[in-house]
Amino acid sequence: MVAVVPEMHKGECLCGAVQFEARGLADIWFCHCRQCRYLSGHYVAAAAVARDKVKIEGPLKWAPFTPTAEYAFCISCGTPLFWRQTTGHTLSVFAGSLAHTKGIEVKGHIFVAEKGDYYQITDDLPQFPGQPHAGGVRESFEAQGPNQSTRSNKEQSNA
Repeated sequence: MVAVVPEMHKGECLCGAVQFEARGLADIWFCHCRQCRYLSGHYVAAAAVARDKVKIEGPLKWAPFTPTAEYAFCISCGTPLFWRQTTGHTLSVFAGSLAHTKGIEVKGHIFVAEKGDYYQITDDLPQFPGQPHAGGVRESFEAQGPNQSTRSNKEQSNA
């Protein structure tokens, strides 16, 4: 099971036109998949959250980047802020857009089989060639359903 932080986290785009609040962010994962690399220019650091736990204000646009996924960016400055499957109950918040990441842990690297060949992963975090089988973030949220309350880190086991 993933750790979910019950506190409110705030964030915004570079120009401040889009602001958001998210309650119940999950662990941060570094994603090295082809789509994230193309979207960001490198790998993405993101934390999932139930869609109904996010309040977004400002000029945001959702754009498809695969047949089953889309990302959101500020129309004013172009900052990418979110990623989501077109079906499901979660979205991923790009960690760099958060005002702080207090209480949220980085859990590891995913889709390292697709990482760019111009860099090496040199930290000691776990690495997975694709999506981890057990304890995946989206799977945990999907099992909870869209309106379930989140539990604190102390109530969750780190899978």
